[in-house]
Amino acid sequence: MTEINIGDSVKGTTPFQEFEEETYNPMHESMWSRTKRNVGYKLSGLKHKNIRFWHLLRRFLWVGFVSVSFIFLIGLTIRNIQSKRTPGKDYPNFTSDKPEKLSSKNLASKKDYPFEVGCRVPDIEAPRANAAFVMLARNSEVNDVVSSMKSMERHFNQWFNYPWVFLNDEEFDDEFKEAVQKTTKAEVEFGLVPPEQWNFPSDVDRTELSEWIEGQGDRSIMYGNMESYHKMCRFYSGHFYDHPLVRKRDWYWRVEPEVQFFCDLTYDPFIEMEKRNKTYGFTITIEELYYTAPSLFKTTKAFIKENNIEVQSAWDIIAMKYPKAEGENAHLYDSWEDKQDLQKQVEGNVNLKWLLQKKKKTNKDLDSIKDFRQITDIFEKSTEKPPLYANKDDSEEYNLCHFWTNFEIAKTEIFLSKTYQDYFKYLESSGGFYKERWGDAPVHSIAVAMMLPSEQLHYFRDIGYEHSTLGHCPRNAPGKQLPYESNGYEEEEEKSWYSSFMGSGPDKPARNGVGCRCECPVLRGELEDRSQMCLKNFVKVLSDEYESPQPMDLEKLERLAQRKLERKLKKGEPIGHDSKSE
Repeated sequence: MTEINIGDSVKGTTPFQEFEEETYNPMHESMWSRTKRNVGYKLSGLKHKNIRFWHLLRRFLWVGFVSVSFIFLIGLTIRNIQSKRTPGKDYPNFTSDKPEKLSSKNLASKKDYPFEVGCRVPDIEAPRANAAFVMLARNSEVNDVVSSMKSMERHFNQWFNYPWVFLNDEEFDDEFKEAVQKTTKAEVEFGLVPPEQWNFPSDVDRTELSEWIEGQGDRSIMYGNMESYHKMCRFYSGHFYDHPLVRKRDWYWRVEPEVQFFCDLTYDPFIEMEKRNKTYGFTITIEELYYTAPSLFKTTKAFIKENNIEVQSAWDIIAMKYPKAEGENAHLYDSWEDKQDLQKQVEGNVNLKWLLQKKKKTNKDLDSIKDFRQITDIFEKSTEKPPLYANKDDSEEYNLCHFWTNFEIAKTEIFLSKTYQDYFKYLESSGGFYKERWGDAPVHSIAVAMMLPSEQLHYFRDIGYEHSTLGHCPRNAPGKQLPYESNGYEEEEEKSWYSSFMGSGPDKPARNGVGCRCECPVLRGELEDRSQMCLKNFVKVLSDEYESPQPMDLEKLERLAQRKLERKLKKGEPIGHDSKSE
């Protein structure tokens, strides 16, 4: 039996150890070596990728930094230029008819400017004017009436507490009275419009009246087929001021159902108008539809002539003045553009008159006609069709501009004056309130322009206002804003769709802004920019540099043309050729 030496087996090499040394270890080292190489390659690739990524990111950040810095420097430069530019750049260009963004312009002048730029602390203890809000409304309009009242109370009357007057051609019901009295802490009065003031005169033939009104409907004249609308316009034009609740006030502020105000009015407009000798104020001026009142201006001109009315300087706001010449031969010059054009026509007539009166004409004299442009112009014009003017009367035409009377702040006495009352009676006698659709807005506007100096009119640019689809909302005044402080007014939470997403609050102030805490509706174009012809003309007439167009002295131009002709004859120059030096 073989003996096994345990010591030798411990000290010796076992079969597993031999396998491990001869086979496993070399294989393990080989695998580990390959693994390290693979990991190294991958780490090396990641390293290179990371280096490339950070390199690109650094370049991107550097380019971005340079770009932002460049844009910032450009912005500072533009801002610096704007801050140093002359004030005239901010004013409208009255020499051009091209549209411009009036909402960004400074429209103030010495004759008319905002009573307050931005906000002031309302003086709730100051004396009040003898004034009231006046609204013509029906019982069925109670919700729209309350909506208008809430807007007015929130933005103005909570601090000034002026009374409300409601008028109707029917008795107000209890529901209407209760609803409006709950909406204000101010005094509320209700008045009934007498039938004789609301209805057309009894001597107007009903059949004829209906035919005129139906005819306007057939011609698609806006509201032309609505007799109630004709009655309303007539009432506001002539009898509104006769109502005892209006007549007893020195001032009124007309308000309509379903209107909105967008800015806080922190001063008393009645008191400010008294201080500055203003008589009539508006916030929107637009063009009237021509076919609603085609004969209104001619009827007004007839009234002016028959009553020897001397129109005031505000007349240029509503009257388009064509170039006019004064003199014995003025009838020969009905159409000319400017002084140079008129001068050419005068010289042509003077030269032609000399040629026709000259005795013993020669062929040379007759041949001069061929080359004499002024003479040939006369023959060409004699064959032209005369221009047609819809409303032209004595070189003037109604430009259709009117103040939107659903918002107006005015002195009551101007419409109670004899001149205005006579004017209304004259319009009434013509039948225009039913034969055509004369609105109270053009009637008021033409009358105010006829009776008042331009400096007695005021544009309430700082009052944001909207009625129907038209509205005006000014920019807020930079550096002139104050925090809103309620005077006990309990505001209801009525968020619009956009304020739910964008939040609510006053708009950011902007250059040439005049408003106080205005919050203008979004996605609504500013009326100053959309319909600017009438406003631009108003601002032009009230600008510091404006001078009303004056008629040209025709006799003076004729004398100059005659002397020019005599010089040519004395020098022996041909009459048919103009000297460039002259």
